[in-house]
Amino acid sequence: MPTLLEEAQKAHAGLEKVRMANQMRHQLAVIQHRTGEWAKHKQQHAQLQPKTGYLPMDESAVAQLAKANESVRALCTQAHQRLKESQNVEVLSNDDLWLRLLGAAEQANKVFADAIRAAWSMLIRELGDLESLTAISSRIPATPANEKALASYRELFGRYAALKSAEMPASAASAGQLRECVAQLREIHSSLTPAPASVQKFFKAVDAGGASLDLITEEVLAWLKSHDDWARFVVRLRAGNVWR
Repeated sequence: MPTLLEEAQKAHAGLEKVRMANQMRHQLAVIQHRTGEWAKHKQQHAQLQPKTGYLPMDESAVAQLAKANESVRALCTQAHQRLKESQNVEVLSNDDLWLRLLGAAEQANKVFADAIRAAWSMLIRELGDLESLTAISSRIPATPANEKALASYRELFGRYAALKSAEMPASAASAGQLRECVAQLREIHSSLTPAPASVQKFFKAVDAGGASLDLITEEVLAWLKSHDDWARFVVRLRAGNVWR
């Protein structure tokens, strides 16, 4: 029969096991929590890192990025050393080291994102503005050739607008796609045939239901002969002016 001392020792050993198990569960919970906090910033960093190589950045942005990354690396080294020495994740809470590390990581990601957005905006400005389809349609007559070109312009302008409205390039191909869209849109734009005011007035009347003969001037006739298809037009009497 075990003695009282043996029973006490056995109970103490059991309590120690429970304490160690509780401590282990607490440690695991803290580690999981810390890992989740760090993973969020690390994932964002991993997503932003490649984008910094898509476009050239000015020297000040490059210097800021280097400084921000160095701050994170220094705190990471300090945190690693503490964990190595103590084997207790709670040591990261000493003098707010963990909070400082998370703050530095967040700031570095912000510097990354701001630099990428700035470089993307600079590229868009360098490529210049393009005339909208509405503006073009208001001054370019709807001839068969123009209509075909405008259909291509409309489709391409949608892709251009989607790229331009993005805060930052979606992939390494984005900058090239934007440049290509702008080049193609300008090529289409240059192929459109403009018209003098008299021709624009004639087409507006046609679109409104019909153009009177006084709008068909020599200038209009000459332009239509050079730039349009005669077979598209017919002459009709007004409904109330038919002789019986």
